[in-house]
Amino acid sequence: LMSYLKIKGVDYSSFVSGLKVDKNFNYNAQTNAAGNTLVDLINSKYSVEATIIPLDSNTMATLQEALNSFKCQISFLNPQTKQLTTINTVVSDVKVEYYTIQASKTLYKAFTITFKEL
Repeated sequence: LMSYLKIKGVDYSSFVSGLKVDKNFNYNAQTNAAGNTLVDLINSKYSVEATIIPLDSNTMATLQEALNSFKCQISFLNPQTKQLTTINTVVSDVKVEYYTIQASKTLYKAFTITFKEL
C-alpha cells in the first residue's frame, strides 16, 4: 500500500482522501541601473493540505494527539519526485466539525489539516 502522509513517523494514509502540495518561493527582487530585474532565490517552502475522511472518536483522538504539539515532522508523497519527502512543519490550520452524535458514538465530518514547512 502506498504511503501518502505520515505524521511523526505514523502512517495516516488510510485516513487521507486528498493531498494538496504547494511549493512557495521566497525571493528578493531588485532593479539594477540598466533597468533589469535581478531575482535572488532565498528558499522554497512546502505547504501541505491533507483532507481527512470522516472519523470515529477513537481515530480522531489518535490523530489529534499527533497534531497536539503544533510543531511536527511529516512525510508526504512528493508529486515531483514521486517519493516520500520529510519536512518539519507547523500545523497552521485544523477545522474539525461534528457530524453526528448518538448515544455512544460520535462521528466527525471530513476535514482538512494544513501543514506549513518551517
